[in-house]
Amino acid sequence: MFHVEQFYVTQMFMTLDKLSNGAKQLGFPLSEDEARRFELYLAELLKWNAKVNLTAITEPDGIIIKHFLDSLALLGILPPGRLSRFTACDIGSGAGFPGLALKIVLPEMDITLVEPARKKAAFLRHVIRTLGLSGANVLEEAAGAASGRTVLAPFSFDVVFSRAFKSFAELLPLAGPLLTGGGYVAQNLSLKDAGGSIARSRSTGPGWEIEREEVITLPFSDIGRRLMLLRKI
Repeated sequence: MFHVEQFYVTQMFMTLDKLSNGAKQLGFPLSEDEARRFELYLAELLKWNAKVNLTAITEPDGIIIKHFLDSLALLGILPPGRLSRFTACDIGSGAGFPGLALKIVLPEMDITLVEPARKKAAFLRHVIRTLGLSGANVLEEAAGAASGRTVLAPFSFDVVFSRAFKSFAELLPLAGPLLTGGGYVAQNLSLKDAGGSIARSRSTGPGWEIEREEVITLPFSDIGRRLMLLRKI
């Protein structure tokens, strides 16, 4: 048993070292406190995922690259001045990506995680409590019902995140009613899905313009991502 536990601890250390190095490669090195919170997040995700279908990615390395680092990559396109206190909404948060991962490194951000699946919403609440995060809440609601007409009607956000949609054509009609004037949608898309999404974004919803656009490769992988920031006009 000792050897099994020692192997597990060694593997976890190597995985978390990859997270720290990957975040540094993206240009956003983690503090010790942030790294510790990601360690707890990963441990809880692995534990819950053994019983609840939170993500199809089950290996720690895959979670680090395809969930944690993919979420942190959005830091590179957020508008200047938005890295302090702002309000955000993550539509279709799932196991917390990108919203909960971003909350760890943006503690002043107030974020609402919208997730309709009961077990996933329960997981998000559990992680928020476990990590001791304030200014984060979970709305167990379908994205369409939450788009400003019902439970989110009293709220307006500065930024909407989402990884639950493959195109802006799907996302913008839901995000638009949730945003303040001049608010932003930040999304990371696979290169395969991004091309048509960019063209459609110019004529979708109440009026949008592309504020920033970057193509990156996620650290320790050959996964290409197109990071897009759209502003509501």
